[in-house]
Amino acid sequence: MKHHAVWFLFASVSLLPAVAMARPTPAPVPAAATAASPTLPPLTESDSTFAENVSALNTFEMTISKMATTQAKRPKVQEFAEKSLKMHTANQKTLSTMTLKHGLELHKDMSSDETEVADNLKTQNGTKFDRTYLDLQAQAASDALAMFQNEAESASDPDLKAYASTTADTLQAHLNEAMKLGASKPTR
Repeated sequence: MKHHAVWFLFASVSLLPAVAMARPTPAPVPAAATAASPTLPPLTESDSTFAENVSALNTFEMTISKMATTQAKRPKVQEFAEKSLKMHTANQKTLSTMTLKHGLELHKDMSSDETEVADNLKTQNGTKFDRTYLDLQAQAASDALAMFQNEAESASDPDLKAYASTTADTLQAHLNEAMKLGASKPTR
């Protein structure tokens, strides 16, 4: 009798067949085969909230950047979108790997507000699309920068603290690049 289990690892999905050994119920999965087995103590509530917020932001940024790689009018904006997509994809992978060690599997869904913003961006084209995309990037980078700087100072987990500090520097460069391309100054 074949049973299929779905394993989510680094935002990819694979089906792994598990064959039961002449028993009507599936055999338990050995602990060594469980990818999400925590090896470190759980994150604090504050660190978990930070990680969940960053995961949602990465998903939003990847969604709109993927759109911009094909919909942006200016080649420089398309190049910026490609870099942003790569940066946030790598950022998400690093964060997911780090949090899984603590037993925290991050959600990968956007909020309803983020979905609405992405849907609105989808309807735009030309210079209006470029301007809106760059403004969204600048605002998101500005908001995230404050969040990362705070986490770099207050994180309980040393790896998360180092990650936040390093990523804050990258976000500052990303914000500066969006501004050079014509993004409006973010509001606070």
